[in-house]
Amino acid sequence: MERGTAASRGGAPASGRPRKADPAIYSQIRRQALETKLPEIGRGSVQVVVMDWHADKGTVTVIASADGSASVYLSSGGRFTGGGKQAPAIRDAALHAVSLATGLKLFFEKTESSPLPSLGDVTFYLTTDAGVYRAVAAEVKLRAGADPLAGLGGAMQRIVTEYRVSFPKPGTRAATQ
Repeated sequence: MERGTAASRGGAPASGRPRKADPAIYSQIRRQALETKLPEIGRGSVQVVVMDWHADKGTVTVIASADGSASVYLSSGGRFTGGGKQAPAIRDAALHAVSLATGLKLFFEKTESSPLPSLGDVTFYLTTDAGVYRAVAAEVKLRAGADPLAGLGGAMQRIVTEYRVSFPKPGTRAATQ
């Protein structure tokens, strides 16, 4: 997704110069992530994994792609992009999340819609060349490790952690808002 796809074009340049956060772009970028096609990825393979959950002031969306890109978007308009190119740990976290999602496909159902999660739930989406699939888990069960998707939730959270570790100071992240 960092390689020039529509979802990455709205971010700040790789130099890290932040631009003003724009909450209006959140739903558009989220939709684009769910529509992204990676033709170089094998048939039936997971291409993109999306995880949505509620935070204090809105929704957080983490995106991991089979090409190693990873992004974090906030419904307030903030975003962290480009880390998969600049930080091997972020790329590895994205690839690990996609690998885990591949083994969990049986917990997902094909969907034509992509609503945000209800309060207390975490929604996962994965895309393949055959479409978009969705699974919902209770946040409390994920945190306790009591849901089959707990490992995937942890892998997606690792992307957030790796952004924090790899780019710890404001203005030094690959692209932050």
